[in-house]
Amino acid sequence: MSRPDGFLRRATVTAAIQLAVAVAATLVLVSGLAFWWTIRAEHDVEERTVRDVTVAAGRQLTGTEGVVLLYRGADGARDASPGSPAILRGVETDRLRPGWSDVQIGGRDYEVYVVDRPDGSRVAGLLDVTNRNQSASRLADSLLIAGVGGIAAAAAIGGLLGRRAVRPLAQALDLQRRFVADASHELRTPLAVLHTRAQLIQRRLARQPRPVDERLSADVAQLAADTRALGEVVEDLLLSAELEHQRSREGVGVDVAGLVHELIASFAPYAEERGIALVADVDSADATVTGIPSSLRRALGALLDNALSHATAGGTVTVSVERSVGAGGDEVRVAVLDDGDGLDPADSDRLLDRFARGAHAGEAGRRFGLGLALVREVVEAHGGRLHIGGRPGHGARFTIALPAGSVSGT
Repeated sequence: MSRPDGFLRRATVTAAIQLAVAVAATLVLVSGLAFWWTIRAEHDVEERTVRDVTVAAGRQLTGTEGVVLLYRGADGARDASPGSPAILRGVETDRLRPGWSDVQIGGRDYEVYVVDRPDGSRVAGLLDVTNRNQSASRLADSLLIAGVGGIAAAAAIGGLLGRRAVRPLAQALDLQRRFVADASHELRTPLAVLHTRAQLIQRRLARQPRPVDERLSADVAQLAADTRALGEVVEDLLLSAELEHQRSREGVGVDVAGLVHELIASFAPYAEERGIALVADVDSADATVTGIPSSLRRALGALLDNALSHATAGGTVTVSVERSVGAGGDEVRVAVLDDGDGLDPADSDRLLDRFARGAHAGEAGRRFGLGLALVREVVEAHGGRLHIGGRPGHGARFTIALPAGSVSGT
């Protein structure tokens, strides 16, 4: 999955989660308040009834209104209100706590209010609240089920709304990709012609028999260099657009060691011209991966070109290939090491962003445009990872780790 597509999917999931959380919070708050208000109101009415009946109870224990009254006189005589269940008649009031308490008798729940009178007698009022508690439990279960269902529905609706919300963004990204691809393709040929003409002018000036103005010669040389750099940027943009289409292609076996030898042979004249030794350190083990050969060649070529551009005259650029077992399992690792101006490790993550530049880079320092960003895109598309190391003034090391013999497409 490409980074923009991954961003869109994360945005959709985030929208669904946020809506589900908002609905869940609302349901919990509203349901909790409704549950508390209903149960509390009923409980207050029952408490008031039990208290009033118990306090007002006379020796005849009448007017119970559903409250069972138990009486223990100062002489120890015991009595109960008419119609009291036999199991309650056997309750010893002296074991009940004065004031309010909740007790369970015979498997049923009771609220109890006990009054101690000045004459030494005691009256206890008991109200059966079993049905109320069961109703409260059923209500809580119903609210819980409704809440879970509401959250699931909110998540589904959130996903639908999220997809609709990001659809214009997805379309805009698709249009952007097309524009980059079309613009890069249209610009590539004119820039190639412009660069060729600049080179021809530079060669003609070099063949002039009479002395040529040094300022003019330098400007033409700079023009040729600038057109070459601009052409590379356009190529990078075109490659970035092509990567979006290559991710669904079926990969083929790629001999990384052979690819490195090809690149070193290709870059050898450039390295010799700059006085830089180009060294290959290739392990004899099988270094085959599954991927897109053109993309891998472009990524490795970008790292090699970067190393040669920043290595010092008389320095060395080493490209090593080895197969080993790492964090990602059986891997093929390609490392490009130079002894140039180096980089700050603190900048390594930021240097992977497009058009990023090292904090210590001056006019002649390391300059990164699309190169490293595209290298990372290619590597991640192949299921690998890119690691950057180095120190200012002590060169840099770029390591690509790819799954060996990966069978997944990119």
